[in-house]
Amino acid sequence: MLTLQQVREPYYQSADGERIHLMVKWAEFPEEHPFTATSFDPEQHGRDLYNRARRGDFGPVGAYVPPETQPQPSSQGAQNL
Repeated sequence: MLTLQQVREPYYQSADGERIHLMVKWAEFPEEHPFTATSFDPEQHGRDLYNRARRGDFGPVGAYVPPETQPQPSSQGAQNL
């Protein structure tokens, strides 16, 4: 079982609200790590983090921001790659 030390920066990682991104610090690791919490995580700690984040235990959950669509190079620009 992992020992939770700190959780910060929760935000929705999916438009449907089923995934919440967190920065998590576990006692068993020297640095914090990104973690995606879901209600359907196979591990209990993932489901617990999701439920706690939804409750606001780690502060308000930030809104989902869709990834930017990267423009594809034109055929002219592709020749210069």
